[in-house]
Amino acid sequence: MVDRFASRGIYYFSGRVRCPLAGIGHRPDDASNRLALDDDATAVTIDRETGRITVENALSYAEKTVVCDLMFLAIGVSAAGERKPFGIHLKILKHGRAFSVDLHRHLRSQTPSVRAEYEPFEVVAVDGDKRRVMLDKAEADRLIHKPSIALRVVKSLMAMRDHLDGVTQDPHAPGYRVADLSVGFGALGLNYMIARAQLESRSADNAPLIERGDVVEMLRDGAWELKLTAFSEKWLPEVVQRDMFLFGLDDVALLKPVKERGLRKNQTLAFRFDKGQGEVVLDGKSEPFAGALETARAYLEFHMLGGLLVENAEMRRDAKRS
Repeated sequence: MVDRFASRGIYYFSGRVRCPLAGIGHRPDDASNRLALDDDATAVTIDRETGRITVENALSYAEKTVVCDLMFLAIGVSAAGERKPFGIHLKILKHGRAFSVDLHRHLRSQTPSVRAEYEPFEVVAVDGDKRRVMLDKAEADRLIHKPSIALRVVKSLMAMRDHLDGVTQDPHAPGYRVADLSVGFGALGLNYMIARAQLESRSADNAPLIERGDVVEMLRDGAWELKLTAFSEKWLPEVVQRDMFLFGLDDVALLKPVKERGLRKNQTLAFRFDKGQGEVVLDGKSEPFAGALETARAYLEFHMLGGLLVENAEMRRDAKRS
């Protein structure tokens, strides 16, 4: 099967990995790979028979520019057999006519993997008669088992705060926090938080779902709110602006200011879902948003902070069961 994409947009395609939140929304359970094309200048062909993704771009760029953004969900397996999702993120950039690559992992768990399951695509960039392999199985395996020094330094500087540590909650009360995390940087005993993510229950009817600890079931059938708060304007604006595109929020009128400049310090963006109806909330104002469920699933599966939020919820579930 061969698919070709040549216009701006977000496209999901199948792989051997089952999505961590399969069953939510309309995206197929095995659509665990994502392609993002920022404009119409790049054409991408996905050939599943050969296992090759071909990225074609013939333009010259005055500044380093992302021409193709690929994300492959994977499952890491620890020495003890523990299975944890993570992401392989490949950005193909171009400066002038020269291609370059930004390849890194989105980890949910810090437990080392001895092996990993993922779709081993070979990714080739093409400009006229020039071809360059940007990713193959050997390179992906090196990323998984022997990350670069730069990635290890970034990992060592990451800091995370769990706002539910030591907190007692009633699952029947609206506002029950299923997970609540802040992330940022830490060194020399000091932590600087830059963003916070919260997943909250909005109905007492969710209590049985919460007590079973099934995040998928609560997101699919319950009433909930996913909140994202910015604590800084130094690093986040560009990230948030790109997230508007990656998670299908470009055309939401309420979020036009966020698209233009990112979130302000202490500003919160939220998605709500209840009885099949979704809405987006910003600065106390709301707007109906039919894609709330799909956006929440994509964020929790493909975004680093979203993945950490799900990981935290699952850890709390497992702690209750033990």
